[in-house]
Amino acid sequence: MPTAVGLTPDAGWELNVERELRAPLDEVWQRLVAEWLPAWLGVASLPQMVGAPIADARGRVRGRVVGCHVGRRVRVRWTPADLDHETVFQVTIAEAVEGTTITVHQERLLGPAERQALLERWTRILDDLVAAIAAETGAIPQITEDDTTA
Repeated sequence: MPTAVGLTPDAGWELNVERELRAPLDEVWQRLVAEWLPAWLGVASLPQMVGAPIADARGRVRGRVVGCHVGRRVRVRWTPADLDHETVFQVTIAEAVEGTTITVHQERLLGPAERQALLERWTRILDDLVAAIAAETGAIPQITEDDTTA
């Protein structure tokens, strides 16, 4: 029996958004953990140690780091401020022909409407990031298709 796009047998609804940034991998990693992830997740900072809590500016724990491969991937269990349940959120970066590929993956979403809203959010965030990096470097932004989840 075919399943809906984004519905998994064990992780509920999920999404993936991937973009290529015209910046070197090490620079993307540094900015990812120091700037982008804290802003995206609404937390004060993002530790790179498995088990470490992530907290907002008021000190409220919003989640925990459940996986970290320094320079490549961060995975957290995280309750977004606008949701009433925990999700699993992961960002992976990899070398690409002309820079770095960044992939946002989020799972344990409650349904297709929540998935669609978050898919739109992460698509907008990554498109804005591509444009910002292009403006910084003078490169022409390359936007690809969203959601590689089948």
